Amino acid sequence: MRIRLLEHKDRNKIETIMSEYPLQFPKFIIEKYPARWSEFLDTANATKEDAYYVAIDSNNDILGHAGYLFNEGLGLYEIVGVVVKKGIQRKGIGLALISTICNKVKKMNEKEIILYTLGHVGNEDTIKFYNHIGFDEVAYEKDFFTMDYHRVTFIKTLR
Repeated sequence: MRIRLLEHKDRNKIETIMSEYPLQFPKFIIEKYPARWSEFLDTANATKEDAYYVAIDSNNDILGHAGYLFNEGLGLYEIVGVVVKKGIQRKGIGLALISTICNKVKKMNEKEIILYTLGHVGNEDTIKFYNHIGFDEVAYEKDFFTMDYHRVTFIKTLR
């Protein structure tokens, strides 16, 4: 497995992977990504405000995706769009993507990073995963996005 920056050709494959998880990536979440990716790709990766990565195998097939952007309201970098292709979870792909992002943000002298996920029934394993890899749950906002789509906020101290 190798981690590389997102390329134009990756977009449809990542949307397909996201759509495999309708509980974690409902349509209203997936719809945010084309604009985010376009902004990143159109600036020729020149900004440190955001970046998107894919994990690929030896055949250049996409295994997963994650990115970061700067949350101006909080003054923190935020991890977004963490997803691993269905059927190959629990093989270190998500951890590798998140570690890549945390290391990049740490090199920018940042001390913390934030991450949001959905807190509804069916997403418990995701919440356990983030806790397991050193993220602390700091907020749970009921019905944040829409009825029964709660938002869980995690922060990780970058060491």
